[in-house]
Amino acid sequence: MSRYHALALTTVVATLILIAVGSTVRTTGSGLGCPDWPLCHGRLLPPLERTAIIEYSHRTTAALVGMLIVATVIVTLRLRRDDRALSALAIVALPLLGLQAYLGKVTVDRELPAEVVTFHLSMALALLAVLALIATFAFQGTGRTVIATAERRRFTNVAVIAAVVTAGVVVIGSYLVGSDAGFACTSWPGCREAPIPFLDGGRLQSIHWLHRVTVALGAVAIGAVALAVWQMREAGPWLQRGTHALAGLFALQVLSGALNIWSDFAEAARVLHLVLGSATWAMLIVLAVAGRYRPILTDATSMSAPVRDSGETSHARA
Repeated sequence: MSRYHALALTTVVATLILIAVGSTVRTTGSGLGCPDWPLCHGRLLPPLERTAIIEYSHRTTAALVGMLIVATVIVTLRLRRDDRALSALAIVALPLLGLQAYLGKVTVDRELPAEVVTFHLSMALALLAVLALIATFAFQGTGRTVIATAERRRFTNVAVIAAVVTAGVVVIGSYLVGSDAGFACTSWPGCREAPIPFLDGGRLQSIHWLHRVTVALGAVAIGAVALAVWQMREAGPWLQRGTHALAGLFALQVLSGALNIWSDFAEAARVLHLVLGSATWAMLIVLAVAGRYRPILTDATSMSAPVRDSGETSHARA
């Protein structure tokens, strides 16, 4: 692993940690621990209060992750400027980072409205996906060709649908927390407060059920991804391992959702639930995009190996 590979991978992991810290801010009710931005109670350092320290730790982590992202972009454009796809991803990362920082300010200024908080998380997911793709393409080498088989096209379509559904799961889950609907059902897999979805109970139970229904749809979509890989004549080890990891992440996400109920909504369980959902989303994006390409191994540090695929392969450089 080269230093560039290590930097790209570290940036992805750090972004997941930032999402975890942001979730901790929400689950502990520390979003207004620092009621102003970028200072905290008008000072550079927070007062010795729990909520202020937790919120300040989020801002500090965000600043460090922001520097990592900028460093990844600079190094990518310097080392891989001839790789058009990778360079485009690096360029896109910068405005997403700026927008994410601005949304953090708006979230505090408007005192944590559920809609703004949800949009803030949505942009974090978009940024995470871009960074995950940068890391994946960095490991693949200095170029790639499109695998233009019908099997790969079908796989890509299914993976994109699964990614959209998973994004819906995470975003609706974020709105559920912001609207206090997370506590509306106190049993799992059923809901004793609203046994019949969308008919029993009130608005909060309906929001909670909407999240659970999208999770069920996500299970079907991810199952379709696994089936598409299984039906490939030569999927290759990278795609197979990625799909196994995807299935494991999704299973853990569902289990952590149940753990929220069983643990009476423990803070750690709620944070874990969001992190696993975010990682599942990022893995789907990587599989959907990178699964269409075969790396061109032109440098000795690339760790992927070419995978033979049946059917025609486009020779146009991506």
